[in-house]
Amino acid sequence: MTADLATISQAFCTIQDSHILVVGDVMLDRFVDGHVSRISPEAPVPILEKSAVKQMPGGSANVACNLAFLGAKTTLIGVIGDDEAGQLLVAELGKNPSITFLPHIVAGRPTTLKTRYRAAGQQILRVDDEDMSPLASDATKAILSQIEVSLKSTPAVDAVIISDYAKGCLTPTIIQKIVALCKKAGIKSVADPKLADFSAYHGVDILTPNLAELRAASDATLTDIDDIVTVAHDLVIKHELGAILATLSARGMVLTMAGGTTIHGAATARDVFDVSGAGDTVVAAVAACVAQNIEPPLAVDIANLAAGVAVAKSGTAIVSPGEVLGQLHAPQIATDWPHWAEQCRQWRENGVKIGFTNGCFDLLHPGHIYLLQQAASYCERLIVGVNSDRSVKRLKGNSRPLQACDSRASVLSSLPFIDGVAVFDEDTPLDLVSILQPDVIIKGGDYTATDVVGADIVNARGGEVVIIPTLGTFSSSTIINR
Repeated sequence: MTADLATISQAFCTIQDSHILVVGDVMLDRFVDGHVSRISPEAPVPILEKSAVKQMPGGSANVACNLAFLGAKTTLIGVIGDDEAGQLLVAELGKNPSITFLPHIVAGRPTTLKTRYRAAGQQILRVDDEDMSPLASDATKAILSQIEVSLKSTPAVDAVIISDYAKGCLTPTIIQKIVALCKKAGIKSVADPKLADFSAYHGVDILTPNLAELRAASDATLTDIDDIVTVAHDLVIKHELGAILATLSARGMVLTMAGGTTIHGAATARDVFDVSGAGDTVVAAVAACVAQNIEPPLAVDIANLAAGVAVAKSGTAIVSPGEVLGQLHAPQIATDWPHWAEQCRQWRENGVKIGFTNGCFDLLHPGHIYLLQQAASYCERLIVGVNSDRSVKRLKGNSRPLQACDSRASVLSSLPFIDGVAVFDEDTPLDLVSILQPDVIIKGGDYTATDVVGADIVNARGGEVVIIPTLGTFSSSTIINR
């Protein structure tokens, strides 16, 4: 790990300005959970007593979801059928306003649906409903036409992800045409490969194979890191790639660049629970960094941290900035009221406009970052009130918070537009507002100014209350439930 908390926080703030185009094999992931206590009398197989079913976007659609929860605006192009699974996928993606889904519907072709049956969290069976044959020429032309239009859209596309799951949407010819369009437009491309012949990805800026895919492409065993780097560099030169980022499971990942530079990031996962979608998280994180010209060592750190979060989750994973930042060690910060009361007094004496906002901020997500950025624009110094762990439990239930108060406060303090964090143990920040005496209170959501806690205190001293519309439907609960 080369970067610190503040550096990675700044990178996430930068990522919020990205617009990324994802092209590839979209699918719907369904999870059927239950428990097994009997063996079938009809055959020597377990009987799963179903208790819950949930579904979520998978494949390239999960890449888009990961981008959205990292904070990037995303346009997604893929193929679905005129079937229930396709309609469900459209509905699931429609829940996130940061994703613009442009599906090409092919009559008679099923939307790829992966159904995983799990007992006590362990997968016992997967059933795939799919058609892996290459698309007909008319569908191919329609997709390429849509890509050309999207590359000329506003806001401008900053990077393109080619998300290949070998489900028929991306043939070598289509991939090469996408790469050519990217080069013509001066846009960086990142490809997650499935084909063993890497010539299909010739000219891509970053290729993100896992170790098995790298072995298949090189026909080599590849055990030692040095051997992996050597083979990766040979493939980079052979196929005129900008770099290969090889993901190595428990050994982390290695970035091998055309100029010979190598960056090895050690794995950060504490526990590996489920690898579903972890590769999607990596390619999303890398592309988000590429879109904002973030330096390669920092991009590897961010991708590595994100992957560590993803594999510790159950199901098709999405990762938020707060989960990534929460893994980093942070210095102790002042969160006590007397400290910030005195600081606010000094700021007032110097004519500084003080702003205040508050929340639980359990798993910082793009909606939080947007609110905090907007809040900072209304003042010269921004203080954030954070609910203590006991306060969060009372408000959200015994399963919360997911991140301890010290971690939440440190993550917030690392954001460049926040000047201070004060923790309160009450259900509301009324007493804290009374002590700090801010000039403006900023809240997000459907509040009216008179409903905001502490509004009367601020108004009494000639201040104001500002309401910021929320950014879509981002929530910590959504991240937890995935």
